[in-house]
Order: sequence, then structure tokens, then C-alpha cells
Amino acid sequence: MNKKSIYQTNRRHQIENLDTLPLIDRSLIDYDKYHKFVGHAGVKYSMAIQATRGCPWECFYCDIYKTSPIHRRKSVEHIFKEVKYLTDIGVKRIEFIDDIFNANRKNFISFFKLVLKHQLDVKFFFPSGLKGDLLDEEMIDLMVEVGVIGINLSLEHASPRLQKVMRKNLNVEKLHDNLQYITEKHPSVVIGLNAMFGFPTETEEEALMNLDYIKSIRWIHFPYLHNVIIFPGTELERFALESGIPRVLIEQSQDKLFNELPATLPFSQDFTKSVRTMFLRDYVLSKERLLHILPYQLEQFCEDELNQKYNSYFPTRIKSLNNLLDLVRIDRSELRPVKNFEESRCRIPNLKTRIKAKFPTVGKKKGNAMRLMLIDLSAYFSQDIESSEYDVLESPIGLMSLLSYVNREFGDRIEGKIYKSRIDFHRFADLYDLTNEFSPDIIGVRTLTLYKDFFHEAIAYIRKRGIKVPIIAGGPYATASSVEILQDKNINLVVIGEGELTFANIIERTLYNDKHIPNAEVLKQIDGIAFVK
Repeated sequence: MNKKSIYQTNRRHQIENLDTLPLIDRSLIDYDKYHKFVGHAGVKYSMAIQATRGCPWECFYCDIYKTSPIHRRKSVEHIFKEVKYLTDIGVKRIEFIDDIFNANRKNFISFFKLVLKHQLDVKFFFPSGLKGDLLDEEMIDLMVEVGVIGINLSLEHASPRLQKVMRKNLNVEKLHDNLQYITEKHPSVVIGLNAMFGFPTETEEEALMNLDYIKSIRWIHFPYLHNVIIFPGTELERFALESGIPRVLIEQSQDKLFNELPATLPFSQDFTKSVRTMFLRDYVLSKERLLHILPYQLEQFCEDELNQKYNSYFPTRIKSLNNLLDLVRIDRSELRPVKNFEESRCRIPNLKTRIKAKFPTVGKKKGNAMRLMLIDLSAYFSQDIESSEYDVLESPIGLMSLLSYVNREFGDRIEGKIYKSRIDFHRFADLYDLTNEFSPDIIGVRTLTLYKDFFHEAIAYIRKRGIKVPIIAGGPYATASSVEILQDKNINLVVIGEGELTFANIIERTLYNDKHIPNAEVLKQIDGIAFVK
């Protein structure tokens, strides 16, 4: 398909007031299915909240926010209201999926003081990270007092030169001070640190500087040294090409997982392996470090959660905590005595009943309601999970937000359902059966760039078997690679920005057109989409 035949409409203006969006309807999925798995925060029985959109920084390796360049945040009162809704259901673990939750210090402190004032019995997790150099001792102490027990912080790289190149401009010394403060004063807080290895133009000296930075902080619970993956359509790809990395190597590296070695790394394989060996031998598998951190982890997580956590951390060798202990030759008796966390402490009794009481089902639908099938393809099937480094399974909060908004706007004129791979269907044939059974008028599909081949394969499967209704793609992959997606003749349209408003516009025009996607002239009037002319 000629790229010139693809039409992209004007960028949609961002939603300025996120408080105008409805609270996410938690009855739209069956949480009992999801709570069997460990989520992105490394725990079971948690529910996720998104408090912000866009990003105040312009890091070149992450321009997925290019359609939402301005940082928007829900009000403190709105965020607290959502937290209160969940705690009233009985939720005791809440994860914020924002990596910029602490961009506004005043609101950050105000939110936690509000939680403290109401004495909510809840534990908080920030698995996507906070900007670590914006924290200070007052903020850290308040977080811990309120009940934050899991924080991921992103370093990316300790090299000042690379910080400037990637435009993150992180104060690495301040981050180091904060990490030292947390690990020494609040050792029960489970800290993750994300660093990256193999930026274009990165030198061996800089790579070793990054490794030394991690090793200088003794008690990080889960340190990560991710291989840099260069995704198409990003500014990082443009930088890589300008640095002399051939496009063919970038394309060959797309299916690599974070624990595999892409051909785009600027180092020899021998050097890469030596850095990996030092990282594992001298830090990750340090017996001294493990004897210090494991008792705290056993107090905060049930053993099943730790088993899955370490299984995903060591995807090829470690299947459980016991495997790890055997590998480093630690006997359980060597760990300081602890009261192990019991899963019953966070399990939510009568969850479905409680959710329905808080989120009553939308009234009876009209007989001719437009049937909307929303599919999340961001988890491989069970038989494929051995190939995935991160065996976590998160609820499809993006699609839930989308359908909550659509239900509010269109009421009984829309009947929507959400399906997620590995939860609601376990093979492509199951997806086809679900599609036939529900008989949708429109299918919306969301995925990540990491799963793009899985996404295209799934769509091709149901198309070849006669599913002809319009398919609309959205999510991070669609946002970053709309042109690439529309090379796939099975996709009709791509939503690029502000999903709730954009998708609602599409539905409105489709309802007006007797449940058929309107023609190109009408589509051109909808901001934030791309389609084939």
C-alpha cells in the first residue's frame, strides 16, 4: 500500500480537564479471572488507576506521548474519590500506572495527606515508576506512612552525556541520594530500578559507569538492566539511523525480548556478556544482598507472588523463590525470622457482588443497539508465556476507560464487551468463536508494539474466516505506528489520540450512518484518526 493513500486527520486537542471523564466502571470485566494472576505491580488482588496523561518531559526514547504532549493531571479530589470507591469495595492494594505521578509536588503531598486523614486501609504501588530526582525526604516519609510499599524508579543511564542526548536530564546524584535514603531508612519498601544498556553511541566506559551506579546502592530489590529496543516510528529510531545503525538491523530486533540481545547494541557480544555476567554475579545474585532484602519481601508479598516475580525476573532458570535460594546456596534458616505475608490478607470476599453494588449495570439495551467488541491483545497465550520475560497480566484499563465513557455518552444505544487474550480466549480459534457468538458491528483492538506480530496474526486469522466488520486499532502501537498498521489491509482505521473522545466521534457518525463506518469525506472531519483513502 502506498503511504500517500493513507489520510491522517488533524491532531485532536487534549482533554484539558480529566475530571470530566467518568470513573472507570469496574463491572466491565471479571476481576476474579485477573486476580488469579500477578499484575504489573507484582501482586494479586490489586486494581489500577491512571491519574495523569501526557508527559512534561521529552525523552527521545519514549515519544509515545507525542499525541498528548501536555501533562494533564486529575484533581487531588478526583483521584482520592476513585481510591475511596475501590477501598469501599474492599480493595487493599492499588497501583498507579503513571510514571509521572510526582511531577507536581504540591498535589502529590496533598493526595497522600488526604489518604492519611481518612485513614484508608490500603497499600499503594507505583510499578511504572516515579521520577526519582523529584522526590525528597518529606515526600518519601509521607508515602511510606500512608502505605506505599512498591516503587519503581527509572535511571535509564548514569552517563551525564547520555542524559542530555536522551533529553531526560535526570539529576542522577539526587536520584542516588533518594535511593540510599529509601533503602536505608525504609528497607521494607520494595524498590525497583530501571536502567538501560546499549543506547546508540553509548561507549563501553559509559556502560560500566551505569553498572557501577547500580552496584553502589546495596539494597535495591529488583534492579533491571534492559537492552535498548529501537521501535519504528520513534525519535530513538531516527537517532539510531543517524548514528549509523542500519534499518535492517532495527527491523530484525523488533521481536527481541528485553532479555535477548538485539543486533543494534553498539558493543561486541563478548563485552555485552561480560557486563551481564558482572551485573548478575556481583549484584543480583549477591548472597549478602539477598539475605538482606528477602525477609522484607516475604513480609510484603505472599510466596506465590514472589515465585511468579522471580520466575519473570529470571525467565530461563528460576521458577520459584526456592530455586533462587538453591542457586545462591541460602538455607531458609539463614533468613532472619519473619511473619510471612498471607494471601488471605488481601483477598476480596464477594468481589462481584461488591463491584455491582458500586457500579450498577447499565440499563437494558435497545434491541437494535450497536454491538461493540473491544479486544486487548497485549498478553500472549498460556502456551507462549515461557518466551516472555515479564509474565504479568494486567487488566485492560484503557479499554475499560473507553467503554465507561462510551456507555455514559450513548447509554442503551451501545452494547459493548471487553475481551483480553489469555483471560477470555487462549488461542486464535477461541477469538473467532467469541466474535461469531457476540456478532459485533465494530471491533476495536488495542495492543503494544511488543505484541505487534501477535496483533496482526490475530486479525488476519479472523479475517480469513469471514469476519468482515470494521476493525479499528488503538493503543500505544497504533499511536506510534499508524502508517505501518494501515499497511495491513485487514485494519480499517486507526485511533491516534484522546481515545475516549475520538472513538465516541466515530461511534456517533457510525450510528447516524445505520451502524456502518461513514465514508472518507465524513471521516476526514474526525480529528485524531488515520485511514486509507
